[in-house]
Amino acid sequence: MKCEYRNDGERITQPGKFEGEPVFVPYFWDLGLSGFSDSDDGKTYGFRFSFSKPEDKALLKEWPTLKRWLGRKRSFKLYEDDHGFVYCR
Repeated sequence: MKCEYRNDGERITQPGKFEGEPVFVPYFWDLGLSGFSDSDDGKTYGFRFSFSKPEDKALLKEWPTLKRWLGRKRSFKLYEDDHGFVYCR
């Protein structure tokens, strides 16, 4: 899946909701909105990866910056602030 926002290959450069965040954030934000996050507390969507599962390996192939961005972590959370901007932590 290609990032539909202007980006520098790693981060979204197009002004708006996802500006400054990794290129994979809109994809996972959409998954969270569709009910496919690993956790959802009503404010934050959480995603976990094992990278040994075929579906996680497919995500790495789709989004090569994901593993580099995660580093030693195996999860991240997305949240939207009161102004509508989405952040990945």
